[in-house]
Amino acid sequence: MRIALEAWSNDYRTTLETCLRAEQLGFDAFYYGESPHGLNLDCWTALAALAQATSTIRIGPVITNIVPQYRSLALLGKQAATVANVSNGRLDFRTGAGAGRRAGREWWGQVGVDYGPYEERLDLLSDALATLPAYWQNRPVTFGAGEPTQLGFTCPPVPITVAARSQRALRASMLAATFYETSFCTPQEFVVFASAVSELHQQSTETQPLLSLEIDGFVGSTTEAAASTVARAMHERHGEDLERVFARALVGDPGQVAQRLSELRSAGVAQVVVALHDPHDPDATEALALARQRMSDTPT
Repeated sequence: MRIALEAWSNDYRTTLETCLRAEQLGFDAFYYGESPHGLNLDCWTALAALAQATSTIRIGPVITNIVPQYRSLALLGKQAATVANVSNGRLDFRTGAGAGRRAGREWWGQVGVDYGPYEERLDLLSDALATLPAYWQNRPVTFGAGEPTQLGFTCPPVPITVAARSQRALRASMLAATFYETSFCTPQEFVVFASAVSELHQQSTETQPLLSLEIDGFVGSTTEAAASTVARAMHERHGEDLERVFARALVGDPGQVAQRLSELRSAGVAQVVVALHDPHDPDATEALALARQRMSDTPT
């Protein structure tokens, strides 16, 4: 099972240090967040820099948004192809139809971008998944009402992860997705998701994508360190239903986290994307790496 680290920051030096630490600790991938405002730097510019600074770890966006008012599909395709080249083929392209409209409008409205209804965003996703793989293969494609065009240079293969829960989103990404991803599940809840994906693909001759899970992490090198992280989260996320969050998260010391990772692997998870409460905390990342090692030594 692959383990990836998810990180958000508007400080590049901190992000670079965390990415290099993740590579040194043996994580499979490092994913950097994208937003239109001050939560982070420009995602694709930062990814290009991280690609140049690393050599083995896979990199990509947490989720890159298909929002034409913010960035055309042609520009997104060329940005991704550039990072795929700079990284020597270590790019994971991760996308989806986006958050619910209420949250999305608040997110994007601050920068004057209209965040459309779900059906419109699903159409945009479908168009991107039909267009970008051909573009990356330097085949002629048409963007919108434009003339057919080609990328103009070769691009290493780019695996695609689609964050998809609804049957419509799953169907829209069947031909392109390497991974389907859902978020914040218990092992039992993930089994239900996996069953829905399996049922969908029984109706198709296409290869079934692997399954990925984004999950919160409240992890420490010792029981005391983990408890301190939990206490910090309760203080900083006051008013949130944290009992529900903790029930669907990686919580505890390396031994406890290794046990939950093993349960997720048995539930069909091929990749876990961990959003640590503080991904830039060396103790937390080192504890997660140790849990990964212990999980690897645990029989399925």
